[in-house]
Amino acid sequence: MIDVICGIVVKKHVCAVPFANTLERDVHFTKHGHKFGATDASEYERMADVFMFGLMGVNTHECIRPRNIDRLRFDFGTHYEGVACISPEFVRTFYPVERRFILRRGGERGYFTHECSRTSL
Repeated sequence: MIDVICGIVVKKHVCAVPFANTLERDVHFTKHGHKFGATDASEYERMADVFMFGLMGVNTHECIRPRNIDRLRFDFGTHYEGVACISPEFVRTFYPVERRFILRRGGERGYFTHECSRTSL
């Protein structure tokens, strides 16, 4: 199923929340929500949902990690990164990556390549 939120087509989820559960959502909101200016966990969750399950922007790149468990999205412009479990499908995390981590990998392409190849998670 699909729905349209703020003009963006997104996949509708069968589960109540895009995160594995409300505890996971709340933990990730506490860690990352303020970085997006999200005022509550529900707003942060909607942002993560659109980023991970909506149409990709022109600067957003996606890969499947080697063990075929996770799907990663990274936006080269905003530096937003999200990780979703493939099956069952849910958001693991969503956050803006600090510039220093991107520079350590030689820029956006190097950072994305490194993150896509990670298996020790």
